[in-house]
Amino acid sequence: MSSAFGEYLDRLSGSGILRVIHMVINGVAAGAGVFLMVTGVTGLFDVYKTFGGMAMPLACSVLGLLVTFVSFLGIFGSIKRNEYIFATYSALLTLLVVIQIIALLVIWLRPEHIEDRFSDVWEGLYDKDPESIRYIEKDLKCCGFKNPTDMPVPANCIAKKHFGFTVGCLEPLEHQWHERRKAVLWAGIAIVGAQVLSLLMGAELARRYKRAREGGYHRVPERTEGSPLLRT
Repeated sequence: MSSAFGEYLDRLSGSGILRVIHMVINGVAAGAGVFLMVTGVTGLFDVYKTFGGMAMPLACSVLGLLVTFVSFLGIFGSIKRNEYIFATYSALLTLLVVIQIIALLVIWLRPEHIEDRFSDVWEGLYDKDPESIRYIEKDLKCCGFKNPTDMPVPANCIAKKHFGFTVGCLEPLEHQWHERRKAVLWAGIAIVGAQVLSLLMGAELARRYKRAREGGYHRVPERTEGSPLLRT
């Protein structure tokens, strides 16, 4: 699309400011998508994934990738001022918003009481991977599972140098899990809110560009060209 035609569409449809706002919102959403993707990939290699499961970091990785792709498609549509790109963008974004709402509902409805699951995971690590328990104890400043005598590594970690913690790890583990869950929920709600706004703006831009095109376009002379009658 020529720059003259683009300027003409913006003037005729009154969409210049709306287009810029739409690009900014999609830029922010793309950044959030990258952050979500990095957080998910990092979580796949985190020792704590054994407690929360692989579902949440994997979902964050995939959704982050999709959010980033669709956001860049929206930016591309704004740059090109093309209603067909906007139509594709709107369809994909609508589907993505529905998927994210379902994912948020699943996260929200996950069980609050997870002590039994954490107990099974801790017991498995105690038998097969005690070094992971040692790392968790140092990281969360705790000893053992429910208390310092409940499957600690090392066995006397409460009296061990560099340990000496007097609380069990169940409470800090539950606190960490709930904080991560809340962070994902609030981030997801913010992203969905921005996407719904972007979806409405994209639909309005597509409608304005379509109306402008149907009204006809006659090339507007560039400011530097001057009148043909003055040429020699």
